[in-house]
Amino acid sequence: MTDGKRLHGATVVIMLLTRLRDFIIPIIIAFFIGSTGGGIGLFAMIALPLLLVFFGIYSFLYWWTYWYRVEDQELHVKQGIIVKKHRYIQRKRVQSFDMSAGILQRMFGLVKVQIETAGGGSEPDVHLIALDRAEAKRLRQNLLAKPAAPAEDEEVDPSEMTEGEEAEELEPEIEASWALGFKHLLFAGMTSGGVGLVLSAVLALFSQVDVLLPEAFYETTIGFVLSSTITFLLIAIFLIAFFAWLISIAITIVKYGQFTVVKRGNDLVISRGLLERKQLTLKVHRITAVRFVTGILRQPFGFTTIYVESKGGGSADEQQSTILVPLVNRRKANDVLGKFLPEFVVDDDVGIKPLPRRALFRYIIRAIVPIVLVVIPLSIVLPFGAYALLLILLGIFLGWLRHRNGGFNVSGDYLILQWRLFNLNRAVLPRKRIQAADVTQSPLQRWRRLSTYSVSILSSMSGKSFEIRDITAGRGEDLLAWYSKEVDNPNFSREEEKDKSPI
Repeated sequence: MTDGKRLHGATVVIMLLTRLRDFIIPIIIAFFIGSTGGGIGLFAMIALPLLLVFFGIYSFLYWWTYWYRVEDQELHVKQGIIVKKHRYIQRKRVQSFDMSAGILQRMFGLVKVQIETAGGGSEPDVHLIALDRAEAKRLRQNLLAKPAAPAEDEEVDPSEMTEGEEAEELEPEIEASWALGFKHLLFAGMTSGGVGLVLSAVLALFSQVDVLLPEAFYETTIGFVLSSTITFLLIAIFLIAFFAWLISIAITIVKYGQFTVVKRGNDLVISRGLLERKQLTLKVHRITAVRFVTGILRQPFGFTTIYVESKGGGSADEQQSTILVPLVNRRKANDVLGKFLPEFVVDDDVGIKPLPRRALFRYIIRAIVPIVLVVIPLSIVLPFGAYALLLILLGIFLGWLRHRNGGFNVSGDYLILQWRLFNLNRAVLPRKRIQAADVTQSPLQRWRRLSTYSVSILSSMSGKSFEIRDITAGRGEDLLAWYSKEVDNPNFSREEEKDKSPI
Protein backbone atom coordinates (compact mmCIF):
# COMPACT_ATOMS: atom_id res chain seq x y z
CA MET A 1 0.00 0.00 0.00
CA THR A 2 1.66 3.20 -1.11
CA ASP A 3 -1.20 5.71 -1.19
CA GLY A 4 -2.38 5.34 2.41
CA LYS A 5 -1.79 7.64 5.32
CA ARG A 6 0.83 7.45 8.03
CA LEU A 7 0.31 8.29 11.67
CA HIS A 8 1.44 11.72 12.83
CA GLY A 9 5.22 12.09 12.99
CA ALA A 10 5.06 12.64 16.76
CA THR A 11 4.21 8.94 17.03
CA VAL A 12 7.94 8.20 17.19
CA VAL A 13 8.46 10.41 20.25
CA ILE A 14 5.25 9.23 21.93
CA MET A 15 6.17 5.56 21.47
CA LEU A 16 9.70 6.18 22.78
CA LEU A 17 8.41 7.96 25.89
CA THR A 18 5.75 5.27 26.41
CA ARG A 19 8.34 2.50 26.31
CA LEU A 20 10.54 4.36 28.80
CA ARG A 21 7.54 4.89 31.08
CA ASP A 22 6.67 1.19 30.96
CA PHE A 23 10.24 0.24 31.86
CA ILE A 24 10.93 3.01 34.36
CA ILE A 25 10.83 0.78 37.46
CA PRO A 26 13.07 -2.00 36.00
CA ILE A 27 15.42 0.72 34.72
CA ILE A 28 15.65 2.36 38.17
CA ILE A 29 16.23 -1.01 39.86
CA ALA A 30 18.88 -2.01 37.33
CA PHE A 31 20.53 1.43 37.65
CA PHE A 32 20.91 1.14 41.43
CA ILE A 33 22.01 -2.50 41.26
CA GLY A 34 24.60 -1.56 38.64
CA SER A 35 25.87 1.25 40.88
CA THR A 36 26.67 -0.90 43.89
CA GLY A 37 30.30 -0.99 42.84
CA GLY A 38 30.74 2.71 43.64
CA GLY A 39 30.63 4.13 40.07
CA ILE A 40 27.69 4.89 37.86
CA GLY A 41 27.67 1.24 36.87
CA LEU A 42 27.88 -0.76 33.65
CA PHE A 43 24.13 -0.48 33.08
CA ALA A 44 24.15 3.34 33.08
CA MET A 45 27.21 3.53 30.81
CA ILE A 46 26.32 0.92 28.18
CA ALA A 47 23.00 -0.80 28.64
CA LEU A 48 20.84 2.30 29.12
CA PRO A 49 22.12 4.14 26.00
CA LEU A 50 21.71 0.95 23.95
CA LEU A 51 18.17 0.57 25.29
CA LEU A 52 17.33 4.14 24.28
CA VAL A 53 18.75 3.63 20.78
CA PHE A 54 16.81 0.36 20.39
CA PHE A 55 13.52 1.93 21.49
CA GLY A 56 14.17 4.91 19.20
CA ILE A 57 14.85 2.76 16.13
CA TYR A 58 11.89 0.49 16.86
CA SER A 59 9.55 3.48 17.27
CA PHE A 60 10.71 5.02 13.98
CA LEU A 61 10.32 1.74 12.05
CA TYR A 62 6.88 1.20 13.58
CA TRP A 63 5.78 4.64 12.37
CA TRP A 64 7.45 4.20 8.97
CA THR A 65 5.76 0.86 8.26
CA TYR A 66 2.26 1.69 9.60
CA TRP A 67 -0.27 2.74 6.93
CA TYR A 68 -4.02 3.03 6.88
CA ARG A 69 -6.73 4.16 4.50
CA VAL A 70 -10.49 3.97 4.00
CA GLU A 71 -11.78 2.96 0.61
CA ASP A 72 -14.56 0.83 -0.84
CA GLN A 73 -16.39 0.76 2.51
CA GLU A 74 -13.36 -0.78 4.22
CA LEU A 75 -10.64 0.28 6.59
CA HIS A 76 -7.33 -1.15 5.41
CA VAL A 77 -4.39 -1.21 7.84
CA LYS A 78 -0.89 -2.40 7.01
CA GLN A 79 1.70 -2.73 9.74
CA GLY A 80 4.71 -4.75 10.77
CA ILE A 81 8.46 -4.17 10.71
CA ILE A 82 9.53 -7.70 9.83
CA VAL A 83 6.26 -9.64 9.61
CA LYS A 84 3.84 -7.63 7.52
CA LYS A 85 0.20 -7.69 8.58
CA HIS A 86 -2.76 -6.55 6.48
CA ARG A 87 -6.10 -6.02 8.17
CA TYR A 88 -9.37 -5.22 6.40
CA ILE A 89 -12.35 -4.12 8.45
CA GLN A 90 -15.65 -3.54 6.73
CA ARG A 91 -17.18 -0.24 7.70
CA LYS A 92 -20.46 -1.88 8.73
CA ARG A 93 -18.52 -4.12 11.16
CA VAL A 94 -17.10 -1.21 13.17
CA GLN A 95 -18.77 -1.29 16.59
CA SER A 96 -17.08 1.55 18.44
CA PHE A 97 -14.69 4.41 17.81
CA ASP A 98 -12.74 5.50 20.90
CA MET A 99 -10.89 8.80 20.61
CA SER A 100 -8.75 9.83 23.59
CA ALA A 101 -5.91 12.19 24.41
CA GLY A 102 -3.39 11.14 27.02
CA ILE A 103 -0.69 13.36 28.45
CA LEU A 104 1.73 12.47 25.69
CA GLN A 105 -0.84 13.10 22.94
CA ARG A 106 -1.77 16.41 24.56
CA MET A 107 1.86 17.55 24.42
CA PHE A 108 1.55 17.58 20.63
CA GLY A 109 -2.15 18.49 20.33
CA LEU A 110 -3.00 15.01 19.00
CA VAL A 111 -5.43 12.19 19.86
CA LYS A 112 -5.27 8.40 20.09
CA VAL A 113 -7.87 6.30 18.25
CA GLN A 114 -9.03 2.77 19.04
CA ILE A 115 -11.45 0.98 16.73
CA GLU A 116 -13.28 -2.18 17.77
CA THR A 117 -15.46 -4.75 16.06
CA ALA A 118 -17.63 -7.40 17.69
CA GLY A 119 -15.65 -10.41 18.73
CA GLY A 120 -12.35 -8.59 18.42
CA GLY A 121 -11.08 -9.78 21.80
CA SER A 122 -9.87 -7.80 24.79
CA GLU A 123 -7.63 -5.53 22.69
CA PRO A 124 -8.88 -3.03 20.09
CA ASP A 125 -8.72 -4.20 16.48
CA VAL A 126 -7.01 -1.01 15.34
CA HIS A 127 -4.86 1.22 17.53
CA LEU A 128 -3.77 4.52 15.97
CA ILE A 129 -1.31 6.00 18.44
CA ALA A 130 -1.30 9.62 17.29
CA LEU A 131 -3.51 11.42 14.82
CA ASP A 132 -4.33 15.02 14.17
CA ARG A 133 -7.70 15.78 15.77
CA ALA A 134 -9.28 16.85 12.47
CA GLU A 135 -8.02 13.67 10.78
CA ALA A 136 -9.45 11.58 13.64
CA LYS A 137 -12.85 13.25 13.28
CA ARG A 138 -12.82 12.72 9.52
CA LEU A 139 -11.94 9.05 10.03
CA ARG A 140 -14.79 8.68 12.54
CA GLN A 141 -17.22 10.21 10.08
CA ASN A 142 -16.04 7.91 7.32
CA LEU A 143 -16.44 4.82 9.48
CA LEU A 144 -19.54 5.56 11.56
CA ALA A 145 -21.71 8.24 10.00
CA LYS A 146 -24.01 7.73 7.06
CA PRO A 147 -22.61 9.85 4.23
CA ALA A 148 -24.87 12.57 2.94
CA ALA A 149 -26.14 11.88 -0.52
CA PRO A 150 -24.93 14.54 -2.97
CA ALA A 151 -27.37 16.35 -5.14
CA GLU A 152 -27.82 14.87 -8.60
CA ASP A 153 -26.66 17.99 -10.39
CA GLU A 154 -23.55 18.53 -8.27
CA GLU A 155 -21.97 15.19 -7.65
CA VAL A 156 -18.96 15.60 -5.37
CA ASP A 157 -15.98 13.34 -5.03
CA PRO A 158 -15.40 12.78 -1.25
CA SER A 159 -11.65 12.98 -1.80
CA GLU A 160 -12.12 16.56 -3.04
CA MET A 161 -13.94 17.77 0.07
CA THR A 162 -12.05 19.80 2.61
CA GLU A 163 -11.72 18.47 6.16
CA GLY A 164 -14.01 21.10 7.70
CA GLU A 165 -16.72 20.71 5.11
CA GLU A 166 -16.93 16.96 5.51
CA ALA A 167 -17.09 16.99 9.28
CA GLU A 168 -19.73 19.72 9.49
CA GLU A 169 -22.03 18.20 6.90
CA LEU A 170 -22.12 14.74 8.44
CA GLU A 171 -22.46 15.60 12.12
CA PRO A 172 -26.13 15.38 13.22
CA GLU A 173 -27.79 17.62 15.77
CA ILE A 174 -27.54 16.97 19.52
CA GLU A 175 -30.76 15.24 20.64
CA ALA A 176 -29.94 14.80 24.33
CA SER A 177 -27.07 15.44 26.71
CA TRP A 178 -26.13 14.78 30.33
CA ALA A 179 -23.18 15.94 32.44
CA LEU A 180 -21.81 14.79 35.78
CA GLY A 181 -21.64 17.70 38.22
CA PHE A 182 -18.72 18.19 40.59
CA LYS A 183 -20.74 17.33 43.74
CA HIS A 184 -21.81 14.03 42.24
CA LEU A 185 -18.25 13.43 40.97
CA LEU A 186 -16.86 13.97 44.47
CA PHE A 187 -19.51 11.70 45.98
CA ALA A 188 -18.74 9.07 43.34
CA GLY A 189 -15.10 9.16 44.43
CA MET A 190 -16.00 8.93 48.13
CA THR A 191 -18.17 5.86 47.51
CA SER A 192 -16.24 4.22 44.66
CA GLY A 193 -14.87 1.41 46.79
CA GLY A 194 -11.50 1.76 45.11
CA VAL A 195 -9.53 1.56 48.37
CA GLY A 196 -8.75 -2.10 47.79
CA LEU A 197 -7.41 -1.41 44.30
CA VAL A 198 -5.16 1.37 45.63
CA LEU A 199 -3.77 -0.89 48.35
CA SER A 200 -3.19 -3.64 45.78
CA ALA A 201 -1.30 -1.19 43.56
CA VAL A 202 0.86 -0.07 46.51
CA LEU A 203 1.70 -3.68 47.36
CA ALA A 204 2.52 -4.42 43.71
CA LEU A 205 4.83 -1.39 43.60
CA PHE A 206 6.45 -2.43 46.86
CA SER A 207 7.11 -5.90 45.44
CA GLN A 208 9.00 -4.25 42.56
CA VAL A 209 11.30 -2.10 44.73
CA ASP A 210 11.79 -4.31 47.79
CA VAL A 211 15.16 -5.47 46.43
CA LEU A 212 16.43 -1.92 46.96
CA LEU A 213 15.52 -1.89 50.65
CA PRO A 214 18.21 -2.99 53.11
CA GLU A 215 17.68 -6.16 55.11
CA ALA A 216 17.85 -4.17 58.35
CA PHE A 217 14.68 -2.35 57.25
CA TYR A 218 12.69 -5.61 57.22
CA GLU A 219 14.08 -6.73 60.59
CA THR A 220 13.30 -3.36 62.20
CA THR A 221 9.81 -3.15 60.69
CA ILE A 222 8.76 -6.69 61.61
CA GLY A 223 10.16 -6.31 65.11
CA PHE A 224 8.33 -3.02 65.56
CA VAL A 225 4.99 -4.49 64.40
CA LEU A 226 5.27 -7.55 66.67
CA SER A 227 6.04 -5.35 69.69
CA SER A 228 3.21 -2.89 69.04
CA THR A 229 -0.14 -2.91 70.80
CA ILE A 230 -3.43 -3.83 69.18
CA THR A 231 -4.59 -0.21 69.55
CA PHE A 232 -1.58 1.12 67.69
CA LEU A 233 -1.95 -1.44 64.90
CA LEU A 234 -5.64 -0.57 64.48
CA ILE A 235 -4.79 3.14 64.28
CA ALA A 236 -2.07 2.42 61.73
CA ILE A 237 -4.45 0.31 59.63
CA PHE A 238 -7.08 3.06 59.80
CA LEU A 239 -4.59 5.73 58.65
CA ILE A 240 -3.37 3.56 55.75
CA ALA A 241 -6.98 2.91 54.68
CA PHE A 242 -7.80 6.61 55.03
CA PHE A 243 -4.95 7.72 52.78
CA ALA A 244 -5.82 4.96 50.29
CA TRP A 245 -9.40 6.29 50.34
CA LEU A 246 -8.16 9.82 49.56
CA ILE A 247 -6.08 8.48 46.68
CA SER A 248 -9.06 6.56 45.30
CA ILE A 249 -11.12 9.78 45.40
CA ALA A 250 -8.43 11.60 43.44
CA ILE A 251 -8.25 8.76 40.89
CA THR A 252 -12.03 8.85 40.37
CA ILE A 253 -12.00 12.62 39.87
CA VAL A 254 -9.19 12.40 37.33
CA LYS A 255 -10.81 9.45 35.54
CA TYR A 256 -14.41 10.69 35.36
CA GLY A 257 -13.91 14.47 35.49
CA GLN A 258 -15.88 16.43 32.87
CA PHE A 259 -18.01 13.35 32.15
CA THR A 260 -20.62 14.04 29.48
CA VAL A 261 -22.95 11.94 27.34
CA VAL A 262 -24.32 13.30 24.08
CA LYS A 263 -26.76 11.65 21.70
CA ARG A 264 -26.44 12.55 18.02
CA GLY A 265 -28.78 10.54 15.85
CA ASN A 266 -27.80 6.91 16.25
CA ASP A 267 -24.55 7.76 18.08
CA LEU A 268 -23.85 8.01 21.79
CA VAL A 269 -20.71 10.06 22.39
CA ILE A 270 -19.29 9.55 25.89
CA SER A 271 -16.47 11.90 26.95
CA ARG A 272 -14.53 11.87 30.21
CA GLY A 273 -11.16 12.36 31.88
CA LEU A 274 -9.07 15.27 33.15
CA LEU A 275 -5.54 14.15 32.30
CA GLU A 276 -6.40 11.65 29.57
CA ARG A 277 -9.44 12.92 27.73
CA LYS A 278 -11.40 10.00 26.24
CA GLN A 279 -14.24 10.15 23.74
CA LEU A 280 -16.08 6.94 22.91
CA THR A 281 -18.72 6.69 20.19
CA LEU A 282 -21.26 3.86 20.44
CA LYS A 283 -24.04 2.95 18.04
CA VAL A 284 -27.41 2.86 19.81
CA HIS A 285 -28.70 -0.08 17.81
CA ARG A 286 -25.65 -2.15 18.83
CA ILE A 287 -26.31 -1.89 22.56
CA THR A 288 -27.49 -5.26 23.80
CA ALA A 289 -28.23 -4.70 27.51
CA VAL A 290 -28.32 -2.15 30.30
CA ARG A 291 -27.13 -2.75 33.87
CA PHE A 292 -27.77 -0.79 37.06
CA VAL A 293 -24.90 -1.39 39.49
CA THR A 294 -25.32 -0.14 43.05
CA GLY A 295 -22.29 -0.28 45.33
CA ILE A 296 -22.59 -1.16 49.00
CA LEU A 297 -21.57 2.36 50.01
CA ARG A 298 -23.96 3.98 47.54
CA GLN A 299 -27.03 1.89 48.24
CA PRO A 300 -27.98 3.63 51.53
CA PHE A 301 -27.94 6.96 49.69
CA GLY A 302 -30.03 5.66 46.77
CA PHE A 303 -27.42 6.17 44.04
CA THR A 304 -26.54 3.81 41.23
CA THR A 305 -24.33 3.56 38.11
CA ILE A 306 -25.69 2.76 34.66
CA TYR A 307 -23.63 0.49 32.40
CA VAL A 308 -24.35 -0.52 28.83
CA GLU A 309 -23.29 -3.71 27.09
CA SER A 310 -22.41 -3.14 23.47
CA LYS A 311 -20.93 -4.97 20.55
CA GLY A 312 -17.71 -3.02 20.96
CA GLY A 313 -16.65 -0.26 23.32
CA GLY A 314 -16.12 -2.04 26.63
CA SER A 315 -12.99 -1.59 28.70
CA ALA A 316 -11.09 -4.04 30.87
CA ASP A 317 -11.35 -1.93 34.03
CA GLU A 318 -15.14 -1.86 33.64
CA GLN A 319 -15.54 -5.62 33.08
CA GLN A 320 -15.78 -5.14 29.29
CA SER A 321 -18.79 -2.86 29.74
CA THR A 322 -19.17 0.89 29.26
CA ILE A 323 -20.33 3.37 31.88
CA LEU A 324 -23.19 5.44 30.48
CA VAL A 325 -23.86 7.38 33.71
CA PRO A 326 -21.33 7.15 36.59
CA LEU A 327 -23.69 8.27 39.35
CA VAL A 328 -27.39 9.06 39.41
CA ASN A 329 -30.17 8.90 41.95
CA ARG A 330 -32.03 5.62 41.45
CA ARG A 331 -35.38 7.41 41.34
CA LYS A 332 -34.13 9.51 38.42
CA ALA A 333 -32.20 6.73 36.67
CA ASN A 334 -35.00 5.83 34.26
CA ASP A 335 -35.48 9.51 33.35
CA VAL A 336 -31.79 9.83 32.44
CA LEU A 337 -31.78 6.47 30.65
CA GLY A 338 -34.91 7.47 28.72
CA LYS A 339 -33.07 10.42 27.18
CA PHE A 340 -30.56 8.13 25.49
CA LEU A 341 -32.04 4.62 25.41
CA PRO A 342 -35.80 4.86 25.91
CA GLU A 343 -36.28 1.32 24.60
CA PHE A 344 -34.45 -0.03 27.68
CA VAL A 345 -36.62 1.74 30.27
CA VAL A 346 -38.59 -0.75 32.39
CA ASP A 347 -40.83 0.57 35.12
CA ASP A 348 -39.65 -0.20 38.66
CA ASP A 349 -43.21 -1.24 39.56
CA VAL A 350 -42.64 -4.41 37.55
CA GLY A 351 -40.86 -5.77 40.63
CA ILE A 352 -38.60 -8.77 41.11
CA LYS A 353 -39.67 -12.38 41.65
CA PRO A 354 -37.82 -13.64 44.74
CA LEU A 355 -35.73 -16.76 45.07
CA PRO A 356 -37.30 -19.73 46.91
CA ARG A 357 -36.56 -20.11 50.64
CA ARG A 358 -35.03 -23.53 50.10
CA ALA A 359 -32.21 -21.85 48.13
CA LEU A 360 -31.07 -19.80 51.15
CA PHE A 361 -28.82 -22.53 52.57
CA ARG A 362 -26.98 -22.91 49.26
CA TYR A 363 -26.33 -19.15 49.07
CA ILE A 364 -24.93 -19.10 52.61
CA ILE A 365 -22.66 -22.09 51.94
CA ARG A 366 -21.29 -20.46 48.79
CA ALA A 367 -20.56 -17.24 50.73
CA ILE A 368 -18.79 -18.74 53.75
CA VAL A 369 -16.64 -21.44 52.08
CA PRO A 370 -14.00 -18.98 50.69
CA ILE A 371 -13.89 -17.21 54.08
CA VAL A 372 -13.45 -20.45 56.01
CA LEU A 373 -10.57 -21.50 53.75
CA VAL A 374 -8.74 -18.27 54.64
CA VAL A 375 -9.60 -17.58 58.29
CA ILE A 376 -8.98 -21.06 59.72
CA PRO A 377 -5.25 -21.09 58.74
CA LEU A 378 -4.97 -17.48 59.97
CA SER A 379 -6.56 -18.41 63.32
CA ILE A 380 -3.86 -21.06 63.79
CA VAL A 381 -0.81 -19.09 62.58
CA LEU A 382 -1.39 -15.53 63.88
CA PRO A 383 -1.32 -14.59 67.61
CA PHE A 384 -4.76 -12.98 67.47
CA GLY A 385 -5.98 -15.00 64.51
CA ALA A 386 -8.98 -16.37 66.42
CA TYR A 387 -10.69 -13.01 65.93
CA ALA A 388 -10.70 -13.74 62.18
CA LEU A 389 -13.34 -16.44 62.81
CA LEU A 390 -15.83 -13.60 63.30
CA LEU A 391 -15.63 -13.07 59.54
CA ILE A 392 -17.68 -16.26 59.14
CA LEU A 393 -20.64 -14.37 60.59
CA LEU A 394 -20.06 -11.72 57.94
CA GLY A 395 -20.12 -14.48 55.32
CA ILE A 396 -23.45 -15.77 56.61
CA PHE A 397 -24.91 -12.27 56.40
CA LEU A 398 -23.54 -11.83 52.86
CA GLY A 399 -25.08 -15.13 51.77
CA TRP A 400 -28.43 -14.11 53.25
CA LEU A 401 -28.19 -10.72 51.50
CA ARG A 402 -27.41 -12.32 48.13
CA HIS A 403 -30.41 -14.60 48.48
CA ARG A 404 -32.68 -11.77 49.56
CA ASN A 405 -31.69 -9.46 46.69
CA GLY A 406 -31.57 -12.09 43.94
CA GLY A 407 -34.48 -12.49 41.58
CA PHE A 408 -35.86 -12.02 38.07
CA ASN A 409 -38.93 -11.01 36.14
CA VAL A 410 -40.29 -10.55 32.66
CA SER A 411 -41.89 -7.39 31.34
CA GLY A 412 -43.19 -7.80 27.81
CA ASP A 413 -40.16 -8.48 25.63
CA TYR A 414 -37.65 -7.67 28.37
CA LEU A 415 -35.96 -9.96 30.86
CA ILE A 416 -34.86 -8.51 34.20
CA LEU A 417 -32.22 -10.29 36.26
CA GLN A 418 -31.06 -9.12 39.67
CA TRP A 419 -28.15 -10.52 41.69
CA ARG A 420 -25.46 -9.50 44.12
CA LEU A 421 -21.85 -10.49 44.66
CA PHE A 422 -20.98 -7.45 46.73
CA ASN A 423 -22.55 -4.76 44.56
CA LEU A 424 -26.18 -5.07 43.62
CA ASN A 425 -26.69 -5.64 39.87
CA ARG A 426 -29.86 -5.35 37.86
CA ALA A 427 -29.74 -6.16 34.12
CA VAL A 428 -32.40 -5.32 31.54
CA LEU A 429 -32.11 -7.57 28.48
CA PRO A 430 -34.33 -7.33 25.39
CA ARG A 431 -35.45 -10.73 24.17
CA LYS A 432 -34.31 -9.95 20.63
CA ARG A 433 -30.77 -9.23 21.89
CA ILE A 434 -30.39 -12.51 23.77
CA GLN A 435 -28.26 -14.93 21.74
CA ALA A 436 -28.98 -18.05 23.79
CA ALA A 437 -30.79 -19.15 26.95
CA ASP A 438 -30.05 -22.19 29.09
CA VAL A 439 -31.47 -23.96 32.12
CA THR A 440 -29.06 -26.22 33.99
CA GLN A 441 -29.47 -28.48 37.02
CA SER A 442 -26.80 -30.05 39.18
CA PRO A 443 -27.68 -33.24 41.08
CA LEU A 444 -28.12 -31.24 44.31
CA GLN A 445 -30.29 -28.71 42.51
CA ARG A 446 -32.38 -31.52 41.06
CA TRP A 447 -32.83 -32.91 44.58
CA ARG A 448 -33.92 -29.48 45.83
CA ARG A 449 -36.08 -28.81 42.71
CA LEU A 450 -33.93 -25.83 41.75
CA SER A 451 -32.17 -24.73 38.56
CA THR A 452 -29.87 -22.05 37.13
CA TYR A 453 -31.12 -19.87 34.29
CA SER A 454 -28.53 -18.15 32.10
CA VAL A 455 -28.61 -15.99 28.99
CA SER A 456 -25.87 -14.85 26.62
CA ILE A 457 -25.56 -11.60 24.69
CA LEU A 458 -23.01 -10.08 22.37
CA SER A 459 -20.65 -7.62 24.01
CA SER A 460 -17.28 -6.05 23.31
CA MET A 461 -15.61 -9.45 23.43
CA SER A 462 -17.02 -12.66 22.03
CA GLY A 463 -19.96 -12.43 24.39
CA LYS A 464 -21.18 -12.11 27.95
CA SER A 465 -23.45 -14.24 30.07
CA PHE A 466 -25.79 -13.44 32.95
CA GLU A 467 -27.30 -16.02 35.23
CA ILE A 468 -29.56 -16.35 38.21
CA ARG A 469 -28.87 -19.32 40.45
CA ASP A 470 -31.27 -21.51 42.33
CA ILE A 471 -34.61 -20.41 40.98
CA THR A 472 -37.35 -22.99 41.16
CA ALA A 473 -37.15 -25.58 38.39
CA GLY A 474 -40.62 -24.67 37.13
CA ARG A 475 -39.74 -21.00 36.74
CA GLY A 476 -36.61 -21.94 34.81
CA GLU A 477 -38.78 -23.82 32.33
CA ASP A 478 -41.19 -20.85 32.16
CA LEU A 479 -38.32 -18.47 31.32
CA LEU A 480 -37.08 -20.86 28.64
CA ALA A 481 -40.58 -20.97 27.13
CA TRP A 482 -40.72 -17.16 27.16
CA TYR A 483 -37.41 -16.93 25.30
CA SER A 484 -38.51 -19.47 22.70
CA LYS A 485 -41.77 -17.50 22.29
CA GLU A 486 -43.92 -20.44 23.31
CA VAL A 487 -45.58 -18.05 25.78
CA ASP A 488 -45.63 -14.25 25.78
CA ASN A 489 -46.18 -13.76 29.52
CA PRO A 490 -45.10 -16.54 31.90
CA ASN A 491 -47.41 -17.08 34.85
CA PHE A 492 -45.35 -16.30 37.95
CA SER A 493 -48.29 -15.40 40.17
CA ARG A 494 -48.34 -18.69 42.04
CA GLU A 495 -45.43 -17.64 44.23
CA GLU A 496 -44.74 -14.63 46.41
CA GLU A 497 -43.50 -11.50 44.67
CA LYS A 498 -41.24 -8.77 45.96
CA ASP A 499 -43.13 -5.50 45.79
CA LYS A 500 -40.20 -3.23 45.34
CA SER A 501 -36.63 -3.50 44.10
CA PRO A 502 -33.96 -2.50 46.66
CA ILE A 503 -32.17 -0.46 43.99
